[in-house]
Amino acid sequence: MKQIPDLGKNTLDKPDPWAKFRGLTWWQLVLSIAPILLLPIGGAIGGAIGGAGLFANLSLARKQLRTPPKVLAMLGVALGSYLGYALVAGLLYNLIKG
Repeated sequence: MKQIPDLGKNTLDKPDPWAKFRGLTWWQLVLSIAPILLLPIGGAIGGAIGGAGLFANLSLARKQLRTPPKVLAMLGVALGSYLGYALVAGLLYNLIKG
């Protein structure tokens, strides 16, 4: 009998780009993705700050913390990303417009 290949496996031995998101609950996914929403708002600067916030939240989501502190920490990272973008954008605006 002929073996049917498992299409769920990566046959090219490439790393799974979605591996960091697998196994998270819905609220962890939402809070992890929240900072990257700066990308359409802030372009490259927003994307860089949002990407850093995304990876920080993914790291927090994998830590062995109870749920309330984890939620507060992830919300803090998301809020810090938005505030950091506002600060950087404001400073660049003042430097350019003088």
